Amino acid sequence: MPTIDTFVCWDDEHIYPARLNPSNRGNGCVFPGFTLDAVREIAARTEEAIEMYGHERDQITVIDGEPQPIVLHIRWGYFDQASPARSVTVVKPDANGLYWIGWEWFWSEVENGPLFHSERAAHEAKKQVLKRSAHRVGEILREQVPDATSCLVDLSGIARIGRVFGEFGDDWPVTTGQIQDGPFDAETLGDADEVVRLALNHGRAADDLEASGWRPAQDIGRPDLHRVVFAPRGLDSVGEGPLDEARTTATEARRTLLTATVPYLADDVVTACPSATGLIVDPTAEQPFLLFLTDTAQPDGRYPASARLVQKVRDRLASMFAYRPSAEDLTVSGWKPVVLPELDGAYALIFPTE
Repeated sequence: MPTIDTFVCWDDEHIYPARLNPSNRGNGCVFPGFTLDAVREIAARTEEAIEMYGHERDQITVIDGEPQPIVLHIRWGYFDQASPARSVTVVKPDANGLYWIGWEWFWSEVENGPLFHSERAAHEAKKQVLKRSAHRVGEILREQVPDATSCLVDLSGIARIGRVFGEFGDDWPVTTGQIQDGPFDAETLGDADEVVRLALNHGRAADDLEASGWRPAQDIGRPDLHRVVFAPRGLDSVGEGPLDEARTTATEARRTLLTATVPYLADDVVTACPSATGLIVDPTAEQPFLLFLTDTAQPDGRYPASARLVQKVRDRLASMFAYRPSAEDLTVSGWKPVVLPELDGAYALIFPTE
């Protein structure tokens, strides 16, 4: 199989343009070749890793000179072993000027290329909203109970706080927004519930919640309950200002992702239906309602392509809508609301023409 130009990643943070043979894999990993410019990027990242973690990581170094730069792969781990010949190797370019670096690294292909950065920014911004919201909920509840340490959030229906726990084993159940024989008033609980609901507007997938410190309440056996542990007392206050900034950053990152995804979504749709010029979808549906728009600008419910290609479109939409875009987010990103019989909340996207 011939080589292709693509992007690769090994640390889940940075991507690099590369060339590789997709069929040449080991343990699921690919073996990429890089231009000298890409090698310099990799070298900079490995030097940063050395500064952060010490000489436990491999290092790539570029020594400029004539007739061509020298690229070294330094394996610091071998300096303490009886393998001095493996400690440093010179990586030479092949006939096409490519450097095949890190054959033992866990390289993975990043099919979406630069979209990787937008996805990562949106994901990190969402996590910050969830983390700061948890901190803010603790601040609100501690105004009346200073020893409050955590709460249970009920995700079924309209999300709300279901129980609050204290440092000394106390706990206060909440029913329909009211504390039963507890110290909280309705206004305080309402403020805390509002923070929870605004946080979940940015995403409520189980993986995102857990990565942000919202833990499934496994000890209770209720999948719809998550335990939110408050930050230790004494940390800087989150307050409404920093939390609003986190929400704004998450909204901007989400809109950037929506806009950046359009060309990739268009490619997926046209691959599935070559005559498509756009699509109609209901982003609020659990299984997104989907219609392709053909060049006659009429909804085309027939899928001339394979189910696999149509599923790829659905997967792309699901990854976008996992960030729970608002109507304003969709409009800003080029989606237009449409009215269809028995379908509330549908949006159309017409692909830009070159």
